[in-house]
Amino acid sequence: MARALGPERRLLAVYTGGTIGMRSEHGVLVPGSGLAAVLRTLPMFHDEEHARACGLPEDTLVLPPASPAQRVTYTVLECQPLFDSSDMTITEWVQIAQTIERHYGQYDGFVVIHGTDTMAFAASVLSFVLENLQKTVILTGAQVPIHALWNDGRENLLGALLMASQYVIPEVCLFFQNQLFRGNRVTKVDSRRFAAFCSPNLPPLAVVGTDVTINRELVRKARGKDPLVVHSSMERDVGLLRLYPGIPAALVRAFLQPPLKGVVMETFGSGNGPTKPDLLRELQAAAERGLVIVNCTHCLQGSVTSDYAAGMAMAGAGIVSGFDMTSEAALAKLSYVLGQPGLSLDGKKELLARDLRGEMTLPTGAERRPSLSCSALGRGIAQLLTLSQEADAVRDALMPSLACAAAHAGNLEVLQVLVELTSLLLLATPPGEGCVVKYEAGGRHSLWGVHTCVCMLGLASRADLDGLQSWWQAGADLGCPGYDGRSALLVAEAAGNLEVVTFLQKLQGGAGAQAPGPRKCDLMEGPQAPHGSDCDVPPLPGLLPSVSETQPEGFVGQSGNKISLGTPP
Repeated sequence: MARALGPERRLLAVYTGGTIGMRSEHGVLVPGSGLAAVLRTLPMFHDEEHARACGLPEDTLVLPPASPAQRVTYTVLECQPLFDSSDMTITEWVQIAQTIERHYGQYDGFVVIHGTDTMAFAASVLSFVLENLQKTVILTGAQVPIHALWNDGRENLLGALLMASQYVIPEVCLFFQNQLFRGNRVTKVDSRRFAAFCSPNLPPLAVVGTDVTINRELVRKARGKDPLVVHSSMERDVGLLRLYPGIPAALVRAFLQPPLKGVVMETFGSGNGPTKPDLLRELQAAAERGLVIVNCTHCLQGSVTSDYAAGMAMAGAGIVSGFDMTSEAALAKLSYVLGQPGLSLDGKKELLARDLRGEMTLPTGAERRPSLSCSALGRGIAQLLTLSQEADAVRDALMPSLACAAAHAGNLEVLQVLVELTSLLLLATPPGEGCVVKYEAGGRHSLWGVHTCVCMLGLASRADLDGLQSWWQAGADLGCPGYDGRSALLVAEAAGNLEVVTFLQKLQGGAGAQAPGPRKCDLMEGPQAPHGSDCDVPPLPGLLPSVSETQPEGFVGQSGNKISLGTPP
C-alpha cells in the first residue's frame, strides 16, 4: 500500500442504484437516476469554478482540493436500468468487473455505488472475479438517500472517493461509516443504523477520523505487474443451506439435488451439525457424486474447527472447512473455484482450502507466516547476528532452531530470511553430510548438519510430512543420522508413522527422486564446493540465479455516461 502521488487523480464511479440515489414515490423508495447531476449541485462533491477554469468536460466532476498539490476528478457511469440491490446477481457483478476492465487504463481507482442489502455479496464476488488488481476498488452506498437532510450517503461516498484517490490499496474494499473494510470480510449486520456493516474476523484496513489510520500490515500487496484478469466463468449453480435443530434428512436431500454443483452449509458453533445417520448419509452421498460442500459457522465471529465429535462427523462426510469465512465470501469463492476449467474434484477442494484473496484466516500451522525481516523478532535476530565474537555461540544455537521452525511451517521464505540475516549463504556438500546449509560471518564457517538431522528426526517422530518435504526441497539429506545413529526413516518406523515411512522409502529407493528446481552447485564458493556436480539444492529465490540465468461481453452498449448491464443481443 502506498500514498497516491501526482497532481491529478482520476476516478471512475459506477452507479448501479441503491438507497443512496433513491427518491420517494407514492410513499416508497424507488431507484433514482441522475446522481451525477445531484452531486454537481453539492459543493463538497464538485468545485464548479475549478471545472470551468480547467475546461473540464460536462460528464467530469472535480472535488475541492484534498491537498494543495493534488486534485481529484471523477466520472459517474450510470447503469441502465438502475437496480435495487436485491435484484443483483453474479451476472451483474461480473459485468461491473468488465466495466472496470474496460476503463482500467484510463483511471487511477474505482468506486462502485451499490445498494447495501447485497453489497457484501457484491464485494466478495468482485474480489474473486478481479485478479491481479493494482488499483483500488471501493464499494459504498447509504442507509438513507443522499437527498435527505439527515443522511449517511454524502459521508460514505466522499470517503470512498478520497480513499480511492489518495491511497493505492490493490484490493476490493467496502467503505462505510468512516471505516474501510476488506470487501470479502464484511457482512451486513444492521438494517437501520448507519454502521450497517462489520468485519467480524478482520480489523478494518483503515479508519477515518481527524486522521486516517491505515493498518498497513493488513493491506494485501500487489503481485508484480501481471495484467488485470477478469474471471467471467463463475459457476451460478451454487447455494446456501442453513442447518437448524431437527432439520429433516429428506429436506437436505431435496436441496442437494442437481443441477446444484456446490453448497455453503451454515452449521452450529465451530462447525458442528446433527450426527443423525440418515443426515450424514445424505451429505456423504452428495459429496461422493461430486457436489462440493463448504462448512461455515452460523456465528458472526470465530472459525470452523474439528474440536467436537459433531464437527469431526461433518468433516468425515467429505465437507471442506470454510474456517472463518463469511457466508457471502464462501459462496463467492465456491462460485469462482467451480468456474475454473480443468480442475479435478480434489483440485477444487484444495483451492477452496487456500486463502486466495485474504478471505479467511488459516489455522495456526497452515497459515503462511510473515517474513522475519518485517517483524520485531527478525530485527532482534539481525541485531544479535551483528554482535562481535560473543554472539558466535548464540548463532550456532539459534540458527538451527529457527530453521527447524521454518521447515515445520513449510515456509521457504523464512529460510531465505535467515540466510539474509547471516550476510552470506554458502551451499556445500561436505563428505558424509549430504547437502546442508553453511553460513559465513567475518570469515568464520559454521556447519550445522548434525543439528539439521536432529531437527528432521523430530519431524519424523511427529509425522510432520510437510516439514520433511520442506527440508528435502531445501536440499537436506533426509537419510543423515542423529546423535544416536538413527535416521528419520528408522524414527518414523518406530513411531508407526506410515505416511512418513512411505515418503522416506521412496526417496531412499528412487535415485531419480529429486527436489524440484535448478540443482547445479557451480555457483558455490569454498574448498568443499563440488564444482560442476549436481547436489539437488535449488537456489533460494531472490538470492542465487539459476545456472542458465545471466469490448467486454454482456454489454449492450454505452451512450455518454450511461451503461447497460443487459444481455447482449
